[in-house]
Amino acid sequence: MTDFMDLILNRQSCRNFDKREVEKEKLLKLVEAFRLSPSACNAQPWKLILATGETAKIVRESVQKDGRNKFTDNCPAFAVLVEEQAVLKPAIAARFESQAFAQLDIGLATAHYCLMATDLGLSTCILGWMDEDRLKAALGIPEERRIRLVVATGYAAADDKLREKVRKPLSEMSEFRG
Repeated sequence: MTDFMDLILNRQSCRNFDKREVEKEKLLKLVEAFRLSPSACNAQPWKLILATGETAKIVRESVQKDGRNKFTDNCPAFAVLVEEQAVLKPAIAARFESQAFAQLDIGLATAHYCLMATDLGLSTCILGWMDEDRLKAALGIPEERRIRLVVATGYAAADDKLREKVRKPLSEMSEFRG
């Protein structure tokens, strides 16, 4: 990518993955981008489980529950993002108790992961639909934890072309105040 805006413009939700495996070096860079993401009070309230091979098959079956997300049939890797307990400084926790910092932090880390994937020539799709109970049991995730997202990760198939981004106009989604 030549600049950050190019990276943003080229990142899209992949709906057609190639079966090609993702190189371990690239997967490690994705994990590192996730790890380096900012978090409130540096709590890092997450665990990332990277599923490939047979484990990817289990994740794939979980996200395809009820016939959804069939486009993941060829997806070779999945990042399972688990929310851990956010340990905030007491003064911050008391003052902002209604703010879901852990969920916001996971969103930021997910963006880092997806943008890094785009920079590496990979494609992603963020999935919120899954059989969470089955996935927890299969991956040994404690019952009290929540799986917040699953990110399908791989190479886009050759016919998965970049789509035009359809977004609200600036005038509807932003204001400038002086």
